[in-house]
Amino acid sequence: MNQVSNLQRVLVGVGGSANGHVAVDFSIQFASRYGCRLVGIDIVDEDDTELAIYGVADETAEAERRREIRQLRERARQNLDAFQQRCRTAGISAECCGKSGDVAEQIVTEAQRSDLVILSRDTPLESATSANSTLGKVLRQAPRPLITVPLSLPQQDHVLIAYDGSRPAGQALLAFVTLGLGAGRKVHVATAAASVESARMIAQPAIDFLQLHGIDGQLHAIEGETKVEQALLSLAAEVDAGLLVAGSCGHSRIREVLLGSFTQTLIEASHLPLFLFH
Repeated sequence: MNQVSNLQRVLVGVGGSANGHVAVDFSIQFASRYGCRLVGIDIVDEDDTELAIYGVADETAEAERRREIRQLRERARQNLDAFQQRCRTAGISAECCGKSGDVAEQIVTEAQRSDLVILSRDTPLESATSANSTLGKVLRQAPRPLITVPLSLPQQDHVLIAYDGSRPAGQALLAFVTLGLGAGRKVHVATAAASVESARMIAQPAIDFLQLHGIDGQLHAIEGETKVEQALLSLAAEVDAGLLVAGSCGHSRIREVLLGSFTQTLIEASHLPLFLFH
């Protein structure tokens, strides 16, 4: 049964790795819940072929490079066909988008036509968590929120919002609420500060904003600004979170860990889908 949301078009990275199907699984569940249209995208970067990287020495090598590109295009077509078939079987409205060029640039461009981007953490679209990785570039440059999907999908349905009062945290909260992703879900808001009182003061505006939009949020004040990563992960498990919402840049302790080691830990090892907005 569809829930009321403002989602119309969601861009989904369709990769060909062993775990690339997880983003598709998640997006189909997502579309079934919110009634949005899915757009599967697969991209062939001709400059990222093996022979292009190491250089083309002669006509034979050039012919081999062209053969490799044809194989990549065929694989992308098969991925997109499989995506569309799965959506058709699930009764989801979908379309396919095959592109050539730099992967991050193509995703960022197509994201401008979409409400949200969904990428798996273990597809050719994401090979590292550095700022120069595809995921890092998309997160930094895309004008839309991004959900990164882990290798397996959680059964839990609650939401944990990591909030520190910063502009990025506020933008992530606004995007989450505006898209209607909090409807019908238990939402928790966590803030870390030197004292419980300070944390509560920082988090209260987020609670008030959620209530303004008909969402009851439960406040969690984390005392201390060290080991925030472990505290948030423990809290996520404690409240049965199935989605973590966070801003992606800033300068406070919680912002630092969300951009740095904490975000990398989540992307590489967490079992939670991560909703990020730069």
